[in-house]
Amino acid sequence: MTSPLFTIELDEMTGLGLIIACPSRVAYSNQVGGYACRHPEIEGVFVPLPGSAAEKLNAYFTGPKWNGRCYDAIDEETASFIDSILRELDLGSSLCVDREKLEESCEAWIWVKISMNSLLWLGLNEGDGILTWENSD
Repeated sequence: MTSPLFTIELDEMTGLGLIIACPSRVAYSNQVGGYACRHPEIEGVFVPLPGSAAEKLNAYFTGPKWNGRCYDAIDEETASFIDSILRELDLGSSLCVDREKLEESCEAWIWVKISMNSLLWLGLNEGDGILTWENSD
């Protein structure tokens, strides 16, 4: 497999986005992990998502549970909260937190499973993705 041609930094992004993991020759990176300021990247396609969900996610990750310190993993409670936000986006059941990758997820970089049973994703294969938004640091 060839490496991406370039990386797009999402550090200045506002709102919520989904990086669909797939060969694209373009990688996306974001500053994530609260105060840890990590910079992971993944090759794929970036899709902005509707709504004010990023504000709710930011409030949750800066609130009393995490206080901007969600560096290394999320737990089941956090995954369920994020799933509830995804349901509010009215994307059907096409996105949910990947429970097998909770330890690889952190604030503003959440692994999700993408189901293509929705017209929203017509033409794409089912697979993995990253839910991302502006880091709280």
